[in-house]
Amino acid sequence: MRHVAHGEGDPVRAAEAAVTDTGSVAFIGPFGSREVAEAIEVTAPAGLPLLAPVATWAGVTRDDEPGCEDDPADHRGTVLRMVARDTAVALRLAAHLRRRGERARLIAGRGAYGSQIEGQLRLAELPAAGDADVVVAAGVPEEPGMEAVRGTAPLPLIAFDGIQGLDVGFERDVWVVLPFAEDPTHGVEAARAARLVAGALAAGASTRAEVLAACRAAGPFDEHGDPIDPPVWLWRAGPDWSLRPESPLPG
Repeated sequence: MRHVAHGEGDPVRAAEAAVTDTGSVAFIGPFGSREVAEAIEVTAPAGLPLLAPVATWAGVTRDDEPGCEDDPADHRGTVLRMVARDTAVALRLAAHLRRRGERARLIAGRGAYGSQIEGQLRLAELPAAGDADVVVAAGVPEEPGMEAVRGTAPLPLIAFDGIQGLDVGFERDVWVVLPFAEDPTHGVEAARAARLVAGALAAGASTRAEVLAACRAAGPFDEHGDPIDPPVWLWRAGPDWSLRPESPLPG
């Protein structure tokens, strides 16, 4: 199998090059959710499987969950996501708190990202109460409303990815909930995607449709292209926002 690297400069142009290459059987990447959705506009009509290593926006694979209402990707069944989508992460976190008998105070930014995660946590029935045991934060530092996180110290804080860099106050335990068991910057998920494609070819798949079907079965992935029972972990955050995996959140 020959691998053609496309870099990170222009995902759509890379997708166009892959589609026109008659020998190409799969497209791995890009990394950002929005870039994945844009690349799908090129790869899906050509039936080229797209394996998204770290995209977590629900709209990459779904159109029926909070955050998907605004132009979900038209993937036509050709996309496979390697990690849990944001909705699945919200479901795992809510279940984790219910198992522990803990109630949360939710602070969500009033931007697109914070509103999306807030909707997903409400869908997951996050156990919430005014006299909370833990704070759950969703949003990026520049979103209005996120400044309220600092005032909740010293309550323990569990945050979604993107909060890094926010002033969350002193003397509190902080975790970030992530759909990874290992550091994704090491290329772990992209390598796993490549192994799926290589395994499909080794098993005899030769066309794009055959590679897609073999990868879907081997993943395994559901009918939307989402992984079945993917890992979700709590990562302990240090004062400098360095992260280390601490404990899994079971499905």
